[in-house]
Amino acid sequence: MSSKNAGNGLVYSDNIALSWKPVDYEPEQTHLAMVNASNESFLRAVSAVGDGLNTKDDTDAPPGIQQDIARLDLKLNLVLDLVSALVYHELDIPPVSAVQVSAEQVSWKGEGPPAGARIFLELYIQRGLPKPLCCYGEVISSPEELAAGSNTVRFVGLAGAARVWLEKLIFRHHRREVAYRRAHSGD
Repeated sequence: MSSKNAGNGLVYSDNIALSWKPVDYEPEQTHLAMVNASNESFLRAVSAVGDGLNTKDDTDAPPGIQQDIARLDLKLNLVLDLVSALVYHELDIPPVSAVQVSAEQVSWKGEGPPAGARIFLELYIQRGLPKPLCCYGEVISSPEELAAGSNTVRFVGLAGAARVWLEKLIFRHHRREVAYRRAHSGD
């Protein structure tokens, strides 16, 4: 996993499952609004699961309560992991590949759609959760880049709170990577 500050802001890079299919229509604004609302809800849930227990907020709670909350948090995470693993095996989740996601676009190496194509993307951005981030996009890779197996798709219609929550997710991954590098810089 890595993130970098590109010309378009932070980029989250990881090995995640991704699928796409071509669409031959321009999605209506009402449909895009429903997709954005679903994505916002999903990204809020990913944020809540990813943040885990924040003991800084519980400093007023007695130590026994803090320990109980920590144990419940661990148990809930275990149940979520087990249920997700079971569901993952029942679904047709696409293979994992190296993917870079920013708030504006997504890039990956491998087979992809033709230049200028409009597609529907499913990005399984949270490992263990069998629900994808769904969005529309337009292929902006040149034919030469596509021939080299490099695909870049600009998001279409990803806006409002869904985009803000995606930016928060990307920033959180960046922050964690920086902390990891600092912790392991003395190795």
